[in-house]
Amino acid sequence: MISKRERRVKVVGTAALCAFAAMSLFSTAAHADPYAEGIDFYQKRNYARAASCFETVIARSSEQTNAIYYAALSYQQLRNNARAIELYTTLVTRYPRSQAGQMAIQALKTLSPGAISSAGRSASSSSASSVRSYSSSSSGGSDEEAGLPAEERLHFRNEAGSHIMVQGQVNNRSVDFVFDTGCDQTVIGMDTLEQVGLSKPTGPPVGKSIGVGNAVTDNWRIPTTVRVGGIERRNFPLLISDRTGVPPLLGRNFYSPYQFTIDKSAGTINLVKNSTASSRRTTYASSFNTVPFKRLSGGGIIVTAQVNGRPIEMLFDTGAKNCLFSAGQMKQLGINIPEGVEEETERGVGGATRTRKFPINSIKLGPVEKNNFVIAVTDIPFGEPLLGQSFFGDCQYTIDDKARVIHLVRR
Repeated sequence: MISKRERRVKVVGTAALCAFAAMSLFSTAAHADPYAEGIDFYQKRNYARAASCFETVIARSSEQTNAIYYAALSYQQLRNNARAIELYTTLVTRYPRSQAGQMAIQALKTLSPGAISSAGRSASSSSASSVRSYSSSSSGGSDEEAGLPAEERLHFRNEAGSHIMVQGQVNNRSVDFVFDTGCDQTVIGMDTLEQVGLSKPTGPPVGKSIGVGNAVTDNWRIPTTVRVGGIERRNFPLLISDRTGVPPLLGRNFYSPYQFTIDKSAGTINLVKNSTASSRRTTYASSFNTVPFKRLSGGGIIVTAQVNGRPIEMLFDTGAKNCLFSAGQMKQLGINIPEGVEEETERGVGGATRTRKFPINSIKLGPVEKNNFVIAVTDIPFGEPLLGQSFFGDCQYTIDDKARVIHLVRR
């Protein structure tokens, strides 16, 4: 059964490109402790669900050695030995002295004896590498960040005045990404996978997602090199969606070691490593106003906005063009949908759906308030409504993850 949190809508085009990962990259996204649930599924011999849970833990922090080990065990039970060997090798290479690393050595002796010596060579030579990159962790730990630039400035373009597009590379092939704060994972579809010269994943999927039209599709994870600007990540856990025609999404697991400012007037995203930003103790000008936020278990940024004077939690989503609500959320806000309003067919990662667009009296977040503001409404239920570019696109804003605030100013 797909949970409520999994039924987020991902709209491409005129409505939104919302949180792909928060929508449900994994069947356990709505749970606060996917590791505990993974153990439960493993004990019940539901190895596919267990693997999905442990992959969620690994995506959040690659230092969770027990999760890596149990994920490998789960894949081994599923006869997906390629992924199992990959995970065991990660433990032997990066955490050889841990208990999980020692158990991984024993497992590899049976599955792939040659991988043990190869992993040993990689471990001994990795310290000599001076490549400005880091591996698959999204935890921002000091070891992982050592090779990252302290600051980076990315130039972006606004596609159709909405999506923030940055140029990057996957497998040394050029790729245009949507810079998406509503997405916890970095995702490409099958058509992009072919364009960058990577083979279609084999073995069982690591999870499923559901989008507009309620179409459920499979996801796989492959390690590869992803680069944007001067930031290069090797052995990066890129998520592959069994879809086509969807732009690649640069999610939080790529840029999480950074605090970033999006300056629409300059067309730049200025990234400062969290450790560097903390040492500077930046004082923001009085024209800046801070908006507190919290993160969903899947990584999405949740803020409390005022819609027609009523508070409601919304997903702050740079990948969304419009502000999108469900009909049920309109009812909760006491807003009636007018008859005969404009309708559009929105096409997204899961298919197509109809939305209705009409103005509401006001919508406000921190210092920014807009009146007679046009929103989009779908009859398909989903999680938090989306606060998109149509609301904050003319602002400059800094996402300060450490302080859990957005510094927002109208330009």
